[in-house]
Amino acid sequence: MTEPLHTRLWLNGNDWFCKPFYGLDWLMRGSHRPDTRDTHGWLPAMVPGSVAHDAWQAGELPDPYVARNSLACEWVSQRAWVYRKWFSVPEALRGRRAVLCFEGIDYEAQVFLNGEPLGAHRGMFTPAGFEVGERLRYGEDNLLAVALDPPPDEQPQVGRTSRVRTHKCRMTYWWDFCPRLVHAGIWDGVHLDFTGPQRIADVWVRAAPDDALRRAEVAVQVTLDAALPAEIAVALEHEGRVLAEQRLHAAQPVTTVHFSLQDPALWWPNGHGSQPLYRARVAVVDPASGAESDGRAVTFGIRRLEFVPNDTPDRTARPYTLRANGRAIYLKGWNWVPIDVLYGVERTEKLDHLLGLARRAHVNLLRVWGGGLIEKEAFYDRCDRLGILVWQEFIQSSSGLDNIPADDPEFVALMAREARAIVPRKRNHPSLAIWGGGNELADGSVPLDERHPVLAALRDVVAELDPERMWLPTSPSGRAFSNSLAEIERDPLAQHDVHGPWEHQGLTAQQTLYNRATSLLHSEFGAEGLANRITLEHTVPAGDRWPVTLDNPVWFHRGAWWIKAAQWRASLGEVETLDRLIQGTQYLQAESVRYAVEANRRRKFQNSGSLPWQFNEPYPMAACTSAVDYYGRPKPLYYAVARAYAPLLVAARFETQSWAGRAGFEAELWCANSTPGAVETALDARLVNLRGTVYAALAQPLTLAPGAITPGPTLRCPLDAVDDVFLLDLALHDPDGAERVRRRYLFTRQTTLAPALHAPQTVLALSVERSADGWRIAVSNPGAVAALFVWLEDARPPDAPGYAQFDDNYFCLLPGESRAVAVMWCGAPPGERRIAVSGWNVARQIIEAE
Repeated sequence: MTEPLHTRLWLNGNDWFCKPFYGLDWLMRGSHRPDTRDTHGWLPAMVPGSVAHDAWQAGELPDPYVARNSLACEWVSQRAWVYRKWFSVPEALRGRRAVLCFEGIDYEAQVFLNGEPLGAHRGMFTPAGFEVGERLRYGEDNLLAVALDPPPDEQPQVGRTSRVRTHKCRMTYWWDFCPRLVHAGIWDGVHLDFTGPQRIADVWVRAAPDDALRRAEVAVQVTLDAALPAEIAVALEHEGRVLAEQRLHAAQPVTTVHFSLQDPALWWPNGHGSQPLYRARVAVVDPASGAESDGRAVTFGIRRLEFVPNDTPDRTARPYTLRANGRAIYLKGWNWVPIDVLYGVERTEKLDHLLGLARRAHVNLLRVWGGGLIEKEAFYDRCDRLGILVWQEFIQSSSGLDNIPADDPEFVALMAREARAIVPRKRNHPSLAIWGGGNELADGSVPLDERHPVLAALRDVVAELDPERMWLPTSPSGRAFSNSLAEIERDPLAQHDVHGPWEHQGLTAQQTLYNRATSLLHSEFGAEGLANRITLEHTVPAGDRWPVTLDNPVWFHRGAWWIKAAQWRASLGEVETLDRLIQGTQYLQAESVRYAVEANRRRKFQNSGSLPWQFNEPYPMAACTSAVDYYGRPKPLYYAVARAYAPLLVAARFETQSWAGRAGFEAELWCANSTPGAVETALDARLVNLRGTVYAALAQPLTLAPGAITPGPTLRCPLDAVDDVFLLDLALHDPDGAERVRRRYLFTRQTTLAPALHAPQTVLALSVERSADGWRIAVSNPGAVAALFVWLEDARPPDAPGYAQFDDNYFCLLPGESRAVAVMWCGAPPGERRIAVSGWNVARQIIEAE
């Protein structure tokens, strides 16, 4: 067999060098040339990477993640930077087509090979390609140089969307969860592709099952960029087996090959089935030589995704209810932001960890927020395997002072060109479910639609190049913008896809809002909380940790939008220590979002899904709305929402957490079942104090219909003899008495949660079983009062290698109760493993490695 002519030579790595320059000083010095005399001051660099990260690692910057050091790093984006790399090409590759490919340059650059200009590129989300076959020196050293212009001056969070002129990540210009550290760099891979005369420009696989889900029609569209005619061979593979193959003559640039598969393995969203992946392997053969000129393998899934109308009388509403392979599925979502402010640096383990956390929290949809990134292939590949659907927004966002994109022909054309390059690169991924025009684009309080020229242009590109995907012009997509009592009372049917609020509303107002909510889709909302103590100790100097006020410059820098002293005081009372404030604000964050998620789910399918803001954060903020901190350490919010998204849920609707001045307690109980089968269960409910005294109880057998919400009984109890702090304890049991689900709610008879934060102390008894990959920790409460919000965490520094993952966390133990927690260690050296166990009224204990 003739040896294939195609091969790829990667130019990624840590063998690059970079240097900053004022203006075009690099050009005058010939710094891009092999024979340059500019040999001083070059810093080691990495590609893919970020300029600021390279400068930091070379000792030119302080640690940007600590204190207010990011302020001392802002000069980086005010310089031009030249990146250089020497590489060699084997003599055997001479005579083939050679294309130098940049997957992502942020943002504008000139490219040189051996001192000769190849061209310029502008745009971080579109690839750059240069034919270099005649310019390479085979069997010798070659110099690749990339001269990056200073990043464009764009709008931070507070500015004017109408002034944005680029399609670039907005977040790093300053956002409420990210300090200003404007990104620049070669942020995605670089490679040399060698082929014969015929080169594959694109492969597009469209695969969908029929109505009976018994047969799938697969169309493989192959686009060549030159040198016709050619022979094209296409094979479909699954689990290592070739299922079908065809070979045909291509006389035109675009050729489509059709297959029919019997009984296909269907791809399902997380929680509803498996995620089998197929592969289309394409080869183009040069008829002159008989050699394989180019080849490509594309992974795809077979599934049918539709969005159908909600249960609403408003026929003007867009369809927000997901139907996957014929089954209506509630969207258990979260909002996703870049995993690092220096997003060019590859963090494979962190990405795996974060997406694994999302999967374990029952998440089936991530909205990739429009102020961040068109995510890299690594993100999409993992979502394909994990069953996590992706709502990808184009990078446009609100700016506070105005939220309307420019509408001049030049900007409209720019965004359309960007979309034409981006959409084909993502459309083969089965995880991709929705294209969105951007984040919070609105005229006042009215979300924009396709009457705006930019959104119309983006919609038209998606309709042409990826017509099977859902399109939304912006999020929220209206009719009303805000989830608020005023908007609900003004027009309850206008609550289609809404945003907000992003703060805990109060011990009564939170329940009032969500008990009256009428949204069809709630695509962004949240609440604030302080960072984990270990993260604060690592990033905030000891003398700056207290007090937590806007007068403290470190807290102002690392969380100004989320220091809500007056609101916290109204719910928590006076808090005297940092530890108490962490406990209190993290509880308010977790409880408020959990109640919102449960209330939305209770209205399934009037409401079709929830997407809290935000899952992760790109920077270790001191206060933020994230569920998982910068280092991949979950906050209590993560576990609260994971429970609210569980396949089987028992929950309660109530009017308040503060029952001060009220004569009686009342909670309406309900259950959710998102499994495909009915569940026979017994619902047990108790109202208890911290000593375990039962004030009221009920038990009722229930049949939980598949994919449905089942109303339960109402628990009532007079409050005259009830303690200031009490719990609603809910559980579902199997017919044999085995516990399936348990859920507890905390209440107070005072106006604040101060009595709970200062509950009497108790002790925990701990025992641990260790294995190579995990620990099993038994936590029991031998004391006389409940242990409130037991918290297990990795006790190592937050930047230590690897992660500890817990299957349960943030729970209350009544006297005499115990709980077993499985800890899975991922990449953590065995001798360094440590777990801390604490709680509101429990002293911190450390479990050491043996």
